[in-house]
Amino acid sequence: MKSPKGFWNVQPIAGTVYYLAGTFFAVFMAFGATFPSELHAGPASPPEKPSDSSMVLIPAGKFIAGFSTDLAYRLCLKDHEGQCRKSWFEDEEPIRSIQMDAFYMDKFEITQKEFQQVMKMNPSEIKGPRFPVHSVTWEEARTYCRKLGKRLPTEAEWERAARGGASSYFSWGNRMQSKRANFCDRHCEKRWREKSFDDGFTKLAPVGSFDPNGFGLHDMAGNVYEWVQDWYREDYYQYRPLKNPQGPVNGKHKVMRGGSWLNYSVGIRPADRTDADPEDRMPITGFRCARSL
Repeated sequence: MKSPKGFWNVQPIAGTVYYLAGTFFAVFMAFGATFPSELHAGPASPPEKPSDSSMVLIPAGKFIAGFSTDLAYRLCLKDHEGQCRKSWFEDEEPIRSIQMDAFYMDKFEITQKEFQQVMKMNPSEIKGPRFPVHSVTWEEARTYCRKLGKRLPTEAEWERAARGGASSYFSWGNRMQSKRANFCDRHCEKRWREKSFDDGFTKLAPVGSFDPNGFGLHDMAGNVYEWVQDWYREDYYQYRPLKNPQGPVNGKHKVMRGGSWLNYSVGIRPADRTDADPEDRMPITGFRCARSL
């Protein structure tokens, strides 16, 4: 299991999530299986054209996907000397140019208010109508999107959107900056906080608290991880198609992207990849939806 670049382990026990400081690995105890509903779900509801207020058109085009293992490792060591492993970043290579068709992406992470209205439930542990919904399973995220005639983005779509048209380490440039994203900064209660940065929040931030990226999308870095459609394979980048990759055909874990309020800054880069059991409920994981043209 790849570490999400933060000193935390998540283990669901009798419906409660416990945080365990110590090892730098994210260990998810259960192993998932292919969802029958994913394979035989039938057609989604007829899609409606999204309004300008809810979704953003991500134009067709090429982008550089992936990241240098050595460079990511050096970025990690800059703030966490002796607490990083190069192997955490090896699944981000090789770096390749990927051609993508145009698609729509939600401008914001799904809020607890929105999730409650559609799903008639709110599993989030940190409550607030404008906070992103979290502690949702992959299937619940997928179901929410389908109810609105949408879907989860593919991993490649997510990275294309998160980069905002830029080729830099972060969507805003090559250096982490205060007030750009919600991660484990000086306000974070964890001992691995990065004290030189100030994002203004201890844990969750209301969606849209930070400036959008070049495509007009908010919170693609930090706040909560976001489930995507793809199954996870550490070596997938070695053989994935160079046009509209859809991910492996099966697996045990799903990909989640973007990092969270609990992560190192290196873990909120657009290229960072993390995986988790699709049935896990984690207070650091939410989602947003996409839609094909």
